[in-house]
Amino acid sequence: MGHQQPQNQNMHALAELGLASAAIIHEIKNSLQSVANALLLLEKESGLSPHSRQLVAIARQELSRTFDVSAQSLSLVREETPVAVSMANMLEEVLNTYAAKIEHKHITVERRYDFNGTIQGSPGAIRQIFSNIVINALESAPCETGKLSVHTYACHEKSEAGKVQGVQIEFADNGPGIPNDLRERIFEPLFSTKNGKGSGLGLWVTRRLVLKQSGWLRLLGSSEGGHSGTCFSIFLPLNPPQMN
Repeated sequence: MGHQQPQNQNMHALAELGLASAAIIHEIKNSLQSVANALLLLEKESGLSPHSRQLVAIARQELSRTFDVSAQSLSLVREETPVAVSMANMLEEVLNTYAAKIEHKHITVERRYDFNGTIQGSPGAIRQIFSNIVINALESAPCETGKLSVHTYACHEKSEAGKVQGVQIEFADNGPGIPNDLRERIFEPLFSTKNGKGSGLGLWVTRRLVLKQSGWLRLLGSSEGGHSGTCFSIFLPLNPPQMN
């Protein structure tokens, strides 16, 4: 009993810290939105010199990155009540979100939903997981000949309590792949292979969100010419133990 009270106090402190962090990030995003609106109005000014327009464009680009970091950070501290989430519906929702980018790059999307059921989970977290993986695949896939394959199927994993029933979701693209020497670092915070264009938080956040759902995330693929590509494989249990 003596150890239980400090542990509960620590959990309460962490919960309070999470709420405080979420509130701070929310206020930062509101301020950033005001700055973004001001830059948008400034960009429409007819008297701006080409150099000034270039500076505004740089500012908007950096502001976009800051928005991305804020959104990724908020997704880690946000808590949602677990509900039944349809994998097929959620995947279609995410793919529809990026329909314009898919059409612009002429990427072929292949869907194979062998699992048509639901899992208990946090819709916002699962949407963020799928969005991060899909946007990475779309950025990696080449224009005109790009392909993205999405496959779901029922499976189970072994645990100390026995078999855990779940669903496996695989996202495969035909991009250049990730070199072997970088694969161990791909899930590190602030590490990016996008030459400074990314925040370096996407895959780190994705992995942490998958772990919060009691699942796992693995990276497969090849960077060798002729048959290069990347495949992210995700396992999510039907009923995460900490959500029961």
